[in-house]
Amino acid sequence: MPDTVFICAAAIIAVILLGYFTGTNIGLWAIAASYILGVFVLEIKPRDIVTLWPIKIFMMLFSVTFFYGYSVLNGSLEKLSLKVVYASRKKPWFIAIALFAIAILISGIGAGDGATVMLIPIAVSIAKITNMHYLLASVSVISGISIGGFSPISTIGIFIRELADQIGGYGPDIVNAYGNRAMFQAALLFSLVFILSYIIFKGYKVKSPALEKPGTYSVKQVKTLIVIGIFIFVLLAPPLLEALFTYIPFFSRLNDNIYLTFIAFISSILARLLKLGNEKEVFARVPWHALTTICGMGMLIAVAGKTGVIEIMSNYLSDSSLSGVTVQVLLSFFSGVMSLFVSGFVVNTTFFALVPGLATGLTFSPGLFFSAIAVGSIATSVSPFSGSGGLVVACVDHEEKRAKIFNSLLIWPFINLLIYIGMILMGI
Repeated sequence: MPDTVFICAAAIIAVILLGYFTGTNIGLWAIAASYILGVFVLEIKPRDIVTLWPIKIFMMLFSVTFFYGYSVLNGSLEKLSLKVVYASRKKPWFIAIALFAIAILISGIGAGDGATVMLIPIAVSIAKITNMHYLLASVSVISGISIGGFSPISTIGIFIRELADQIGGYGPDIVNAYGNRAMFQAALLFSLVFILSYIIFKGYKVKSPALEKPGTYSVKQVKTLIVIGIFIFVLLAPPLLEALFTYIPFFSRLNDNIYLTFIAFISSILARLLKLGNEKEVFARVPWHALTTICGMGMLIAVAGKTGVIEIMSNYLSDSSLSGVTVQVLLSFFSGVMSLFVSGFVVNTTFFALVPGLATGLTFSPGLFFSAIAVGSIATSVSPFSGSGGLVVACVDHEEKRAKIFNSLLIWPFINLLIYIGMILMGI
């Protein structure tokens, strides 16, 4: 099994290098490698390899980029961005900070993927107009979303609290304290990450271009922004209503059944019926090259996950006689790395099961281990193979800049992870 893990890791590196040096889409190399590795190394049936295509990420990216394609074509999103930049023309240094703060707020009230979908396209548009570095714009938004996501009423926050209680039976008060600890660590980590990116990419030197006051919206642009507003409202309202009216089962059921991808498709139909753009032109603007890269690599990574690498790591930690701090570091590192291969929810579910035994054997607070896993797994969420990182890549419409942001997002997750490991070693 370790041999196959090594082979798959080498294949992933080889695919990236081959794509880079041959100028061929990395996703195509990844699909070919998935077949060769899956069939001839791991003995997976070809039809089973096809099912490893990351359909959820593909559908989300396709539905969202297609829907926002109408706003790009008729200039409504650009006009909105111009007005934001014009309003901030005397304090352009504040734009990235505002994106960071808004992302925390929207994600914190339970928007989940909705915060990613509504903010990343706007952030990328603003970066394009102001010449702000695309990585600063994306890190500002994704860092804010990552902090807000740990709130008690947001997706990750709810999930880790319920999972910790299910595994350890600690009770609501204790798991809420564990969740708050993870939220504090995430807030500190991603605030540091944002400050670092703000300094490195000189967010304080962003300058508003010489602009005349943007004109008024056209009728078509007004209609487009209304449709976008409806789209955002449908995503935001259910979690907020569920949090405010916990005693009304309808709101809980409504929130459980609002699904981003389908709402985006329905919104696209509405945009078409309102004649907000030419459907053929919108299809042509879907970033198929980026989708192939992201999903092809997603398939290869899913194949690599079949080697049992998570089980190997889990067994190593369970049987080790390492110190509590060292185990925290290893848990965060393994969780972060494995989140590049499989869903963060899968990583949390797998490693959370180890915590009660580890905490007893090492006389450490379970909350420290839960936090190391949960925060470590989200530290790499800016990867171009994740939903949020993939959306950043898909929203960049210039091919050369898209390639640069893709390469940058391959490195940035590990910077996040190293900062978090440093926090653990310092006893934070």
